[in-house]
Amino acid sequence: MAQVTDYVIVTKSVKKTFSSGLWKKKYTYALRGVDLAVKEGEIFGLLGPNGAGKTTLLNIFSGQLLPDAGQVWVLGEEITKYASIKIKTRLNMCSGNPNFPWSLTVEENLKFYALLYGLCTNDCRRMVHNCLEMFELEEFRQTKYEQLSTGNKQKLALAKAFINKPEILFLDEPTLGLDPDIAKKIRELILQIRNENKVTIVLTTHYMKEAEELCERIGFIKDGEIKALGTKDELMQMTKSTNLEEAFLELAE
Repeated sequence: MAQVTDYVIVTKSVKKTFSSGLWKKKYTYALRGVDLAVKEGEIFGLLGPNGAGKTTLLNIFSGQLLPDAGQVWVLGEEITKYASIKIKTRLNMCSGNPNFPWSLTVEENLKFYALLYGLCTNDCRRMVHNCLEMFELEEFRQTKYEQLSTGNKQKLALAKAFINKPEILFLDEPTLGLDPDIAKKIRELILQIRNENKVTIVLTTHYMKEAEELCERIGFIKDGEIKALGTKDELMQMTKSTNLEEAFLELAE
């Protein structure tokens, strides 16, 4: 097992099952004993087919879900109950399906989330300004969320995810449904965030080009289990593939 002090995220034999139905219950085994370790400052990719357990694992990392069994350490703290407020203030998440209060402007949305993270007036003002500038949203600061383009909605989601300067950032399909040029810009912003702020990023994606460009190591998950782990070159060598897409298809089968 990985040493907790050497990594920012460590899991040991993590399991998660969901049930549905009142009289005749149906069980979905989302995670079946996941062992994983994420290094500080890396961009770690979680790849796998739909329903593999990627989002469930991110929600456990971020403290939004508890595992049914196993152990989880985040930033050196074992998560025995829901993640403490102290840990949560050092994390943030961005989804490829962002949802914000539609009637609030870009600036109002950022202020709202800054206050949720406990930033005082001066810190709130400074971080909102920094995020508007970093994600090129200055000209849209007074634009209501419902009036934004799809690309700018995703930029706002990333800006929100950085409002507390997290040490670990979880990105769940961050370029889902975006036009290629906007997706490219989002990938550049993600790299810029990591390089300038030394933040650890855990990324899920179905786009192999995105994984190739961003991820230093990749964990391939299927049926709730980590089937392969390594760099893109190691995964390609392991599957005797010439590119990451071929490796994905080989592992998925």
